[in-house]
Amino acid sequence: MGTSEIYKIKIFKTGEALIPAPEAYWMSNFNESLKISFHAILAYNDKTNFLINTGLPEDLVERNEQMRKFYGKKAEFKKEKNIDLLLSDYGFKSEDIHNVSFTPMQDYTTGQLDIFKNARLFINRKGWIQDIIAPEIPKHSSRNLFIPDKIMKFILFTSWENVNLFDSDDITELIPGIHSLWTGCHHRSSTAFIVNTEKGNMIFTDSAFKKRNIEEDLPIGIAENIFECHSAYSKLKGYGTILPLYDPEIDDLIL
Repeated sequence: MGTSEIYKIKIFKTGEALIPAPEAYWMSNFNESLKISFHAILAYNDKTNFLINTGLPEDLVERNEQMRKFYGKKAEFKKEKNIDLLLSDYGFKSEDIHNVSFTPMQDYTTGQLDIFKNARLFINRKGWIQDIIAPEIPKHSSRNLFIPDKIMKFILFTSWENVNLFDSDDITELIPGIHSLWTGCHHRSSTAFIVNTEKGNMIFTDSAFKKRNIEEDLPIGIAENIFECHSAYSKLKGYGTILPLYDPEIDDLIL
């Protein structure tokens, strides 16, 4: 795997929620709740940058209506600052972001994509087809919770010329020093990102919610395929340090 470029990393906490613990830990920790965080990851160096996830949408009405039905008012998604403000606080402007991608494609990762008008959009082809365009089986929730309508329109019409559909069933380089691997497990669009840093490869994945998933080879409970979880953990361990995307322990880290 090529390591021609080295990146610094800034992790932004974009929101949080409370979930039933078995959602994170397969058939475990019943009658417990667990706090999770949502994150955007900025990898950057003097030449370029790459943003993974864009934060929650402005409108959380539909999302939180579903969360209340699922687990009560305590489960409502709570949003931090907009991603442009988080970036600005760190010295970056939205118009200066070169590349954007997601893991997975959900409203809490795609919600503010439309402010990145100059960026190349890296979208996993399998996830785009199976989660968004042509699901093989009916989805349990509306497409708007995968990708808000205005973001769908932004991709298809405003920024289609900037879209790069990519395949990553095997480790695939997106730009020098940043690789991807489709993992499945959580969603059909779940994709891990492997970023080369001075401290080695840092791996971001939504197929694990917490370190315990990796350490105990324990699938997440809200998995579409637990066998893909096991496969993802086994493969990714060989490539570097895994940082589960919903773990509050990585809130606002600088690497």
